[in-house]
Amino acid sequence: MKKITPKRYEDILGDGLEHILSNGADSLDSIASGLNDINVTGPKGERWDESLLAAELERLASAPIDLS
Repeated sequence: MKKITPKRYEDILGDGLEHILSNGADSLDSIASGLNDINVTGPKGERWDESLLAAELERLASAPIDLS
């Protein structure tokens, strides 16, 4: 089983968010549901809900940017 690195996880999540948002998701609930529908899991492999999504977006927004 291939380990998902933090960078890979962020890429997968970013692609998922782009897809969900471009298809009209407009609330935390609809974004979380959309991510679950396309099998993009949370940081520990869990399913998304509003509170996990809000916490993860806040965490990512405050994380240093790695340009490597």
